[in-house]
Amino acid sequence: MFGFSCNKSDEKKSQGCPFGLSKKQQAIADREVELTLLAKNLVQEQGFGNLTMDKLTAASPYSKGTIYNHFCSKEDVILALCIHSLKTEALLFARIGGFEGSTRELVIAMHVALRVYARMEPVLSTCAIMAKSPWVLEKASPERLVELNQLEEKVIGQADELTNLAAENGDLKFSSGVGSDAIVFANWSIAFGSNALTQNASNSHCISRLQDPFSVLHNANMLLDGLGWKPLSTEWDYRKTWRRVERELFSEEVAYLESVGR
Repeated sequence: MFGFSCNKSDEKKSQGCPFGLSKKQQAIADREVELTLLAKNLVQEQGFGNLTMDKLTAASPYSKGTIYNHFCSKEDVILALCIHSLKTEALLFARIGGFEGSTRELVIAMHVALRVYARMEPVLSTCAIMAKSPWVLEKASPERLVELNQLEEKVIGQADELTNLAAENGDLKFSSGVGSDAIVFANWSIAFGSNALTQNASNSHCISRLQDPFSVLHNANMLLDGLGWKPLSTEWDYRKTWRRVERELFSEEVAYLESVGR
């Protein structure tokens, strides 16, 4: 069984509760989490473009000097939000390790995880674009950029592992110039683009005319069928797989989304 690595200490660290800190260090870490969540609320209400250090200061109980002790600029805050977003996605991916299914079903499970997150966090789920924008990279702290890159490598490594496992099992064959790197990027591109457009451009005629809750799955299946990743969608009902993943891995999130009409 393919395994995503995640343990309790990883989860606590992702929530801002690392072990081995002094009380002062813990207080500083907790405050940074608090400020990040305040920034998240501002971005959800007003968008990334309207986030400023003054607005973050006004929304918090801390002075501007204290906030600058945590973030060197608003771009640094945006990068912190991107890290927060990626950590949350990584925790959703970690659940996939216990899912029983073929390698292609595990890929579908990753697409489900990204779809659930995009529905839960329609603004923060677009962070991948923000994190790589030149105007963010130029003014964010180097330390935070290193943290983001390391986290990205960890997540990409999980996808690489699954893709290579599929090749070892005979579910997938690499072709000239199309190996694990290209396949992981193609899946990420399909998932990111499909979710971003579905969440933020749903009034587009191209999207609204579909009226199909499985539109993201259809896009994934077209890619995976094109790669010859077995079983093909003509041989397996991946709608059932999608629903099973939702039911077995993300039931609480799906129930919440249905309760609020998302």
